[in-house]
Amino acid sequence: MKKIGYSILSGILIINFLLISSLFIINSYGAVEEIDAEYGKAPIIDGDIDDSVGEWKKAFKTQINLTDLPIDLWVMQDKSNLFISIQVDLELSAHNSTEFVGLLISNSSLENQEDFIDAKIVQFLNINTNDFIYLDYFINNSLFLNDTIYHGEGAGKLNGKVSIYEFSIMINQPIADGYEEDAILEDESSYAFNITYGKTPSYPDGIIKSEIIIINIINPPIGELLLIDLILKVLSIIVFSIIGILSGYYIYKLFKLKEKMERLRT
Repeated sequence: MKKIGYSILSGILIINFLLISSLFIINSYGAVEEIDAEYGKAPIIDGDIDDSVGEWKKAFKTQINLTDLPIDLWVMQDKSNLFISIQVDLELSAHNSTEFVGLLISNSSLENQEDFIDAKIVQFLNINTNDFIYLDYFINNSLFLNDTIYHGEGAGKLNGKVSIYEFSIMINQPIADGYEEDAILEDESSYAFNITYGKTPSYPDGIIKSEIIIINIINPPIGELLLIDLILKVLSIIVFSIIGILSGYYIYKLFKLKEKMERLRT
């Protein structure tokens, strides 16, 4: 009986430890870095960084520690999306086949546990075969609940000994059904992101390392706005010119056809 009692007590202590540990990780205070999302060309979210086309070239790049795990963090945006790349450099034997990286997103720059309401996760099913899934959760009272509608994109890939995670999160998304489960990111606003890492597909208790950063969503540079306006104007001129030319051609053909029919009648 004593052995059974000790076993039950040990089980309870382990469960409590896991719960307390996970809550402590998610509730860690104090952002280690504040980042302005740099403007750049949208990358392909596939877990692969293509240097030949300058993918992620303009991203803000830094290195932070998730507890004692150093990661490379790249942050970039365009007019519609925020892009985040996280690279974990470990010896191959240290990578777990079911490791994951998640972004817990606050609905503001506040870093309290209850303010993190959105979770985007790239979970490897088998890192050795680059088999992964992208998950979108709504966080309610520390419970991770599947979103009714998934938003954003995520991908992962093991390249040598570096596991690469990429995310795309919409900016200024329309308020519609399903979006109430997401943190809404808007221009000229700041948001707390808790970057998390774990080895087993369980949330939040599978999270073993994390760190909070602040990301500032900024407006496009004036030069970029002018370039966008110029491109749109040029495209409009080209489109309307083509329509005008085609219209003139068909009117000309109609006149020629009318003349031909009149000649046939006479």
